[in-house]
Amino acid sequence: DSLVATREMGIHSYIEFGNRLLAVALAILGVCIALMLWKHRKKRPDLFWLNIGLLAIVPVQAVVGGITVWTKLNPWVVAGHFVPSAVAVGVAAYFVRRTYDTGIRLNAKAASPLPALGWIILGLAAIIVVFGVLTTGAGPHSGSTMSTRNNLDNIWVTRLHAAPVWLLVIATISALVVARKKAQTAMVAPLTVLLCVEIAQGVIGYVQYFLGVPELLVALHMVGLSATIAASVAVLDSAYPRSTDASSDRSLSVVS
Repeated sequence: DSLVATREMGIHSYIEFGNRLLAVALAILGVCIALMLWKHRKKRPDLFWLNIGLLAIVPVQAVVGGITVWTKLNPWVVAGHFVPSAVAVGVAAYFVRRTYDTGIRLNAKAASPLPALGWIILGLAAIIVVFGVLTTGAGPHSGSTMSTRNNLDNIWVTRLHAAPVWLLVIATISALVVARKKAQTAMVAPLTVLLCVEIAQGVIGYVQYFLGVPELLVALHMVGLSATIAASVAVLDSAYPRSTDASSDRSLSVVS
């Protein structure tokens, strides 16, 4: 019976209402960027369609969010609600990086394993997202006393979540060593950032596990997961260098 959150509805209503406000803000921003890119859509169709994709995720999430509420926060539906957001984080990170180049790909060094390592890193990040939402669904934080859990064994699903994380760390270190050895300086910084995020995520993950999953650490872990996704996308994109020559007729600075 209310269009806004009320005190009687408790903290969860403020979280839910804040989430909807952010979705509206994202939609408005997407429309504004689409209008800015409209006259450049033929020169930079990559930027235009990336933004359209991000904009399309908003109504999709609105529908899935409604279903989430109707199913009383069923953990499987909640997991499905998070995945498009994770995709949006990755696409947004890619979109931001593409605004700094001309869209013209440069020739990469022959026989370099770095692009393959970049795809492995992004693939592992995707697996981590999937096992992450399953771990959350098996944990104690349902967001509602009426919500069920997914009935997965919390210990084993947590271990399955941790396994690709360790593989991701190994892949990141391997890629960093190769990038330094082959003087691929464009990849060193993104890989270093990703490794730092992974270490922070690992510390938070293990601490929250042994402390009984306190809410604050869970929230920080979710933020760290988003940072991991963005950093993984940046690593993969850096494996395919592009021109940043401002004199190119395909350059664009509408988001500078």
